[in-house]
Amino acid sequence: MWRHVYRWAINPEVFLDAANLRDLVRQAGLAGPEGEAAFATPSAGDLDAARARLDEAVEGARASLAGLVGSARSQEAGAQVAGAQDAGRRVEETLIGQSAPFASALGAWLQGLSAPGVFEDETHLEILALLADDVGVGRPEASRADAFRLLARRAGLPDVAGGPRDLVAVREIQDVAFRFPAVLFALSRRSDAFAPELAGIDLALRTMGVAPAFQALAALREMPELPQLDLARALTDEALPKGLTPLSLSLRIAARYDDLEAARRVAEGFAWGARGILGAAREIEELAATAVDPRLAMALLVRERAREAAVYHQTYKLEGKTLDAWFKEAEGDPLPLVDALARSKLVRPSDPDRSALIGTLIRPNGPMFRIFRAEDVAVIRRWIASLAEPRAADAAEAPARLPLDVLAPRRGPISAGDAALGAVPATIRDAYHLLQGRALAPRTRAFALDYARFWLDAARRSIDATERSLPADWSPGRVRAWLLDSHDKNASNFEQHREDTMPTREDVIRETLQLAPLTLIDGAWLQGFTETSLAATRVGFPLFETYWDELGNGDWEINHPKIYREVLAAMDIRLPPTGSRAFADSPLLEDASFRLPVYWLCLGKFPTTLRPEILGMNLAMELSGVGGAYRSARRFLKHYGFPTLFVDLHNTIDNVSTGHSAWAADAIDAYMLAVGEMDDPEPHWERVRAGYESLAPIVKRPAELDYFRKGAPAAAGTPSAFELLHHAPVRAPAREAEHA
Repeated sequence: MWRHVYRWAINPEVFLDAANLRDLVRQAGLAGPEGEAAFATPSAGDLDAARARLDEAVEGARASLAGLVGSARSQEAGAQVAGAQDAGRRVEETLIGQSAPFASALGAWLQGLSAPGVFEDETHLEILALLADDVGVGRPEASRADAFRLLARRAGLPDVAGGPRDLVAVREIQDVAFRFPAVLFALSRRSDAFAPELAGIDLALRTMGVAPAFQALAALREMPELPQLDLARALTDEALPKGLTPLSLSLRIAARYDDLEAARRVAEGFAWGARGILGAAREIEELAATAVDPRLAMALLVRERAREAAVYHQTYKLEGKTLDAWFKEAEGDPLPLVDALARSKLVRPSDPDRSALIGTLIRPNGPMFRIFRAEDVAVIRRWIASLAEPRAADAAEAPARLPLDVLAPRRGPISAGDAALGAVPATIRDAYHLLQGRALAPRTRAFALDYARFWLDAARRSIDATERSLPADWSPGRVRAWLLDSHDKNASNFEQHREDTMPTREDVIRETLQLAPLTLIDGAWLQGFTETSLAATRVGFPLFETYWDELGNGDWEINHPKIYREVLAAMDIRLPPTGSRAFADSPLLEDASFRLPVYWLCLGKFPTTLRPEILGMNLAMELSGVGGAYRSARRFLKHYGFPTLFVDLHNTIDNVSTGHSAWAADAIDAYMLAVGEMDDPEPHWERVRAGYESLAPIVKRPAELDYFRKGAPAAAGTPSAFELLHHAPVRAPAREAEHA
C-alpha cells in the first residue's frame, strides 16, 4: 500500500483532495497516539514543551538503535553464531536501504508552499529559503537527498541510490519504509490546505536534526555526509538569513501562525511529524533486528516469495501438508514454515552446502535454478548454519516473531477522489485569480493544460513567420552561440532606437501598469521546479536558482514583485495583493494584460508534461530584455524621475555570460543531451522551439490570443504592453488560432 501511495504522491502534477489526505494521515498512524509511536498532540502555544518531549524520545530511539549496533559488533567479534562475521554489515545495509525513501523526501514537505499568490509574503519567502537550503541552491546534485545517495553508493548499495521513482522498483525496500515519506510527499501537494500543519511538521523534523537511523550508521562507518543529513544544520552558506539556522528559522516561521486556530494546526502538524519520526525509528530498528537474526531473516525471505511460490508446489508434502498450503499461510506468518523446513530432509543443519535447499534444487539442472538471487542464498546459508549452533551469550534477544505490524502493509481504503472537483474559469480574470496557488483540482487542471496548449498552438504557427526563433536544429553549444548573436541584435536594436522620440509620461505609466499582472508573478513559469526531485538535477538546478533570484533569494527587500510595486507607487498606483480577487477585478487593468500571465501560470503547473516548452519559454523570457529593452525602459523611467532598480537588476542578472539567460541555455543543453541518450531528440527540440516562441507569438490580431473570445477585441494593429516593452512585431501567421 505505502509503496503505491508514495509512487502516486511523488508526481509533481498530482492533485490530492484534503479529505483523502486526512484519511491517509490517520491510516499512517500520525493522527493520534498509536503503539510505540505515540506522541501527545501539544496544545497551541506549547511547542517548547513538545520539542523537549520529542528530543527525549528521539534520544531514546537513538540509544535503542545504538544497542542493536553494539550487539551486532559483539557478534562479529565473537563470531560464535554462523554468519555473525557480517552482522554489522547487514545492519548497515538495512539502515541505509530502509531509510532511502525517507532520505528522498528530505525537504519535500516544503516544495509546494511557494506560489504566485504569496510571492510577496515574507513568511513564504523564509519557507522558500529553508527549501533552497535543503536542495543546495545553485549547485547540481548537492541536495540533502543527494548526500544520502552518495552515502549509499559509497556503501556499495547503488540500488537504493536512485531518485524517488527508482526506489519504487527496489523490492528489498519494505513497504512500511515508504509510509512516512509517502505522507510527506502527499501533504506537499496540498500546501494550500495544510500550510500550518506543514510548518509544524518542518519544526518536528528540524528539532530531530539527525534521524536515529543516520546516527546509528555513524557508529558503523565513516559518515562525512552526516552534517548534510542534519536538518537542524544549514547545508549551504547562501540560502538562510544571516545568523539563522534551519531550526531557528523553522521556529520563527511556526511562530508566525499566531492566531489560535492556526497555532492549533501547527501543533497538530508537529505531532504528525513527531509520530512519523518515532514510528519510522521503531520500524527500522525491528527490520535491522530481523536482518541480524538468521531465523527471522529467513522468515522474511519466505514471506516475500510465498505468494508466487504457492503456484508451483501443489504435490510436495511437508509434515503432511502440501507445500503450496504452507506458502499460502506463510503470507501471513512465515515462521511455522521456516521451522518445518528446519526439521525436514531439505536441510542439513551442520552442512549448508549439502542441504538440498541450496544444493541440488538450485543447481543449473535443478527445479529451482535462478529462483534465488545471490543475497537470498546467503540468507538461506546463514540460517541453515545457525541451526546447529547456540546463540552467543551476549547476543541481543531476537524477536520471537517477525514484526508483522511493521512488515504487513495496512490496507485501509484509499479513495480515488472526485474527478469533478475544481472550478473552470469563465473569464481571463477568473483564470488569473484561480491559478495563483499550486494545487490544481481535476477540472481546473484540464482547463490549465488546454489553455497552455492553445497558446503553444499559436506559437507553433508563429515559428515560420519570424527570424527570431531558435535554430531549426540543435547540437551541443549551438544555443550558446545563438544566444550571443541574439544579444548582439538586442544591443544593436537599442542603439538604433536610442534617439527615438520619448514616449509621454502617461504612456510610460500606462505600460508599467498594464505589465503589473505579468511582472508581479515574475518566475511563475518555473514554480514546478521547487520540486525537490527536480531542483538539484542537471536540468533543474539552474531553473530553481533563477526562480530563487526572481523572488529575492528569500530577502523581501530585494523581492522583484516588491520592487516593481515601488515603481508603481512612485507613479501613485497602488494595486491590491496579487493573489486577491480584487487584483484580478481591478478596473485599472485591461483584460488583455492578463492573457500572457495566465499562460505563465498554466505552464508552471506542468513541470513534467510541458518541460521542454518551459525550457524554451524560460530562455525567451530571460533573453527578452537584456541589452536592449531593459535599457530603453531605464531611459524612459529615468527621464520622468521614476525608480529604475527593477530594470537595472534584470539587465544584470539576466546577462548572457553568467546570468539567467546563460543558465537557461545550459538547462536546454542538459535536457537535450539527456533525452538524446534514449529518444529521438528532434521532437523534443521542436517543443523547446515552440516554448521559446510562445513568449510573444506573432499573430494577425491580438484577439487571436483571447482564449475566451468574450472581451471586446483590441484595436487592429495596437501592440500589447508586452510587445511595446520588448519590441515584438505583430505580423500575420499562416492561419488563425483554432479554439472554441
